Amino acid sequence: LKAVSPQGPVTDWFRGDDRHHNGAFTFLQTTNFLPWLEGRHAGKGIMKQIVKNDVYTDFLALGTFHDADLLVQDTTETLWNLIKKHPDFDAFWQERDARRSCYDLKPAILVTGGLFDSEDCYGAWNTYKAIKEQSPETELYLAFGPWWHGAWTRRTFEGFGNLYFGKSTSAYYKDEIEYPFFRYYLEGKGEKPKHHVHVFHTGKNEWEFMDEWPSKKMKPTPFYLHEGGGITTEQPTGSDSYTEYISDMSKPVPYTAHPTTYRTLEYMVDDQRFAASRPDVITFMTPVLEDTLTLAGPIEVRLQTAISGTDADFMVKVIDVFPENFKYPEEATDYLQNKKYPMSGYQLMVRGELFRGRYRESFEQPKAFEPGQITPVSYVLPDVAHTLLPGHRLMIQIQSSWFPIIDRNPQRFINTYTCTEEDFMMRQSIRIYHQQDAHSYLLLPVVKK
Repeated sequence: LKAVSPQGPVTDWFRGDDRHHNGAFTFLQTTNFLPWLEGRHAGKGIMKQIVKNDVYTDFLALGTFHDADLLVQDTTETLWNLIKKHPDFDAFWQERDARRSCYDLKPAILVTGGLFDSEDCYGAWNTYKAIKEQSPETELYLAFGPWWHGAWTRRTFEGFGNLYFGKSTSAYYKDEIEYPFFRYYLEGKGEKPKHHVHVFHTGKNEWEFMDEWPSKKMKPTPFYLHEGGGITTEQPTGSDSYTEYISDMSKPVPYTAHPTTYRTLEYMVDDQRFAASRPDVITFMTPVLEDTLTLAGPIEVRLQTAISGTDADFMVKVIDVFPENFKYPEEATDYLQNKKYPMSGYQLMVRGELFRGRYRESFEQPKAFEPGQITPVSYVLPDVAHTLLPGHRLMIQIQSSWFPIIDRNPQRFINTYTCTEEDFMMRQSIRIYHQQDAHSYLLLPVVKK
């Protein structure tokens, strides 16, 4: 074996890829995919049984994983059943983490991933990082573009949803990255690729070339949340300061503003203005940027929170707020399906990821919250490659549901795979603190000029 290209690879089914995000079950995606894939039981047509109107309405009416499980009606050793048998990060999930076996790899490797891959964005970034650490002698390459899962194979891909990238990023990848890599390492022809890392930066819509990721120019920089909804690089100085919202699991925050009968590709870049209008989504924002802000690397979340129950989810989004009167050029509107979408003030979700709070200290040993006690919750969002241009603003949104992409947290420290609707604590208060001795912030991967 001479040359390999893992493309959108599954790496860790519990912490980041496909079946869970940071321990939280991917309800819509897994219910849609696994019974269809395994196809050996009555649940093969489960989505048709559930969805009569739209996924938000009908999954909410369905209830919990337990209710979906009753529709599946299978007792064999399927992954669906294995998921409910292994609710935490035990040996079953640990053995399936590909990062356990990335030592002394002999072939040349080109890891390919999509910045907006809802299935395996985590896997591509972390496969690359594991090989880089465990097998430093391997001829290792990385290519990341603004793609959904598999879009790097679509030669005419220039954008999707309401985003336009100004060029066919997939054609560039195929002609200038993938083909030269295999031609050199597989066939022994042409020249060795000059750069080991090719990453497309959205926002400025340009490819960046370097020898390693993240760049040595990247510096993790704290962006603090402040009273009144501000964001600055200065730490808060006050006391007894927090923003509070009510997380109501009878009315969870939807993953998109649009009624859909399936999990869309576009939700990864959807306009978040609908979420900002909800009382259970809190929003923080910088003033208008006077200079470019380039983010290239992982995003670290550092929250200080107090909840009224014993468990909660925390969904954090990093958003690029477009300026007023923003418009695409004519060639963009010719390409995009919704040519008349109001892009002025668009809130682009650059990266959003949910974390199940019970795993804040350990994925192997979950722990209940003490109601009312200030508690740190820290986790890492998958890497980004995005430039906020002058005139734009940086926004951070925090919420506690993302439905039905992720199953609803019962907001109690109980098994989410066996609980029923009656077990839910429907409403609880959640406080995010921004004071001197308990401040919340994000460490953003800022690239210095």
